[in-house]
Amino acid sequence: MKLGEKILHEMDATATGDTLTRWLAHHIADLITTADHARTAGTAEKAAHAAEQCRRAILDLWAHRTAWPNGWPPPGARRMAEILNNIDEPAFGFQQGSRLSALQRLHHQVLAALADEGSAGEPVDAEQDWLKSYGQLLDVDEHALLALYAGRDDRAGASAEAPGAKQPADADPRPDGPTGPALQVHRAVELADRYRQTVSSLLADDAKDTPPKPHL
Repeated sequence: MKLGEKILHEMDATATGDTLTRWLAHHIADLITTADHARTAGTAEKAAHAAEQCRRAILDLWAHRTAWPNGWPPPGARRMAEILNNIDEPAFGFQQGSRLSALQRLHHQVLAALADEGSAGEPVDAEQDWLKSYGQLLDVDEHALLALYAGRDDRAGASAEAPGAKQPADADPRPDGPTGPALQVHRAVELADRYRQTVSSLLADDAKDTPPKPHL
């Protein structure tokens, strides 16, 4: 019942011009009302039957949630999905422990930080609520995406507090200092600086290993 009520709220069926969506919303609302009434005024058998009808209708609609006009996925997670879909998977790796493997790792850390920052326009409350209340009904990819978005601010904070991490010039030393987007930006800048340093080291090594050209 709780999931059905949340679905109806998230779909905002009254604002859509989709006739089927409006019909489904009203149908489920009627089933919820019937189930509630049967539970309080009917027999146990009627209550169980009404609850089962309601459960099936809600889960049928839930199975088609990707077609909802509103409400799924939450806005922040949708934005993060769009960003991640435009990031190519690494086609190959380098020997573990080499500077090139460190550069590849940093490259994807920078992309992750930028994805966090680029999707930081929405609070994480909606994603945390879906995970807490209905995580068991999500598929693996949906759960991973919502967990990734819900942990956005924690990742930024952990990066800012990492040993050796540089504090921004305007950082507030108090425990209630910069949070949210400010930490996201700082994380991206700090990673970009490490990226630059690694590239500089690679170029310096290459220069040392390259024999000088003979003078003609």
